[in-house]
Amino acid sequence: MTFTNDFWRDNNFRLEPWGTDYEPPIELSEELSISESEVDPTVETKDWTAFKPQQQPSLPNRLIFIDGRRRIDAALVGGERDTVYYGAFGTIAVGAVDVNRAIGTATYSHLTIRRILGFGGNQQAPLTCIPCPLGSTAELIYEPIEPTYDNTPQVRKSLIQNVMLKAEDRLAAELLAKEPETLVIRDGQLRWYDKPNAMLGYVKTMHKNYLPGDCAALLWKLEPGERTPIFCIGKEGDIRRRWSWYLRSGTSDVCPKRLGYHKLQGIVRLELYREAVLLDKAVEIADQSTYLIPQYASHPSRDPRAPQNLTPVGALERELGRRMGDRAVIERRLRSFFASLGVMS
Repeated sequence: MTFTNDFWRDNNFRLEPWGTDYEPPIELSEELSISESEVDPTVETKDWTAFKPQQQPSLPNRLIFIDGRRRIDAALVGGERDTVYYGAFGTIAVGAVDVNRAIGTATYSHLTIRRILGFGGNQQAPLTCIPCPLGSTAELIYEPIEPTYDNTPQVRKSLIQNVMLKAEDRLAAELLAKEPETLVIRDGQLRWYDKPNAMLGYVKTMHKNYLPGDCAALLWKLEPGERTPIFCIGKEGDIRRRWSWYLRSGTSDVCPKRLGYHKLQGIVRLELYREAVLLDKAVEIADQSTYLIPQYASHPSRDPRAPQNLTPVGALERELGRRMGDRAVIERRLRSFFASLGVMS
């Protein structure tokens, strides 16, 4: 602990006076910019009309939903002598919901909580143990993460976000390796960290539209459970290319017309790595999604992100949040730690 305490004293880091509640939510862009994307809307068909199988396709008996949560516990700024580095204490939580459709059960699995510490400006962080308060046995251990070259206040968000996304990716790869026939749905866009696999990315926010105008017009006309044809995102020869399609989630009683929402409310985008999934299999999964996604759509009475936020994902988010601990209590412990080192003034 001597080295750790010396690090905090010598580098003159301070907790920022404004709480993290005043910072915007940690939500980096879920989409690639148009300039980085090449799109082929004709890979499934050239007839761009709304599509839903007339007969319900065979649906998988098991689904696994993966998601994560992240939080800045305390923001840091400081450094040795006249240098300034930005960093953060953070907590990430990642886990899965295993849905057995055959017997109607859903269980949490692989729930992992990590406390992490990182800086910008290539400043290496130390392993830091926050002592237990009197009457407690819960020591907080913040493990160091790889620093980044960027050194701005925004680096705090990206540091925490990237660790969480990589943890989600590792969990999805692990589950797919064990059960390749199970449909694994990851909440959020597919990210490139290792190699393509067969997980299904579920993007519930629209920051960019990949489609040309005549194809994009179809999004406004989709009814609940209908999808667009599959299109391909990415350049020829790029193993990160993806199959993708848009779908309107929800039901006939939870739709923009009945609730007075914007016409694009309920539109989600799904994607698969082209390198890992053949087109015929992608079409099969896309057809299944027209039934599965509306079945698990949330309702506005229970989730303000309805119907895009899936019910199993919402439940997982709440459970992960509970296990992360109370941010206000943790922040108080961090302040007490710094005060004990005499670096709060």
